[in-house]
Amino acid sequence: MLFPIETERLRIRRFARGDADAVRAFTAHPSVARETTNIPRDDPQKLAEYLEKQSRIRLFAKNECVDLAIVRASDSAVLGLVSLVSNGERQGEIGWGLGIEYRGLGYATEAARGLLTFAFRDCAYHRIFAGTVLTNERSWKLMERLKMRKEAHFRQAHPPAEPGGSWLDTVRYAVLASEFWERDLCSRS
Repeated sequence: MLFPIETERLRIRRFARGDADAVRAFTAHPSVARETTNIPRDDPQKLAEYLEKQSRIRLFAKNECVDLAIVRASDSAVLGLVSLVSNGERQGEIGWGLGIEYRGLGYATEAARGLLTFAFRDCAYHRIFAGTVLTNERSWKLMERLKMRKEAHFRQAHPPAEPGGSWLDTVRYAVLASEFWERDLCSRS
């Protein structure tokens, strides 16, 4: 699979400067804003700098967060992002964020599966994990649809979102390359 990544309905590509309005739109919802704190959505100059950096960052370099645009192939709409942070040892953490109007349509699953395929097949990753707060049921169910296995449940590991709020439990899922290929092939037959 060559980059950009193409799936049945999507293209996963680097962000471009012209994506600024779409990024502000899909990160505006609190559920996305809370998880994409590295994106300076409220400062146009800093957002432009972020997009410029993402457009030229070396893909999957050690300790670099590579955010990639999820683009609907039919109309080139930017729906959200999928990310991969590499530890440099053929392991990494995947993440995603989707505009609320695009949820429930299978786009996040399709994009994440596309990135996992790319990482395992083209980049020789050995293991990829993902995590979320336990209350984010959509996210951990997506991990389960990707055939990731639950590795850990951390009690009160995520700080409160607001002063006086409650600490939240988090969960971590992972998949090995060998498991991904075995499970992915079985799920498609």
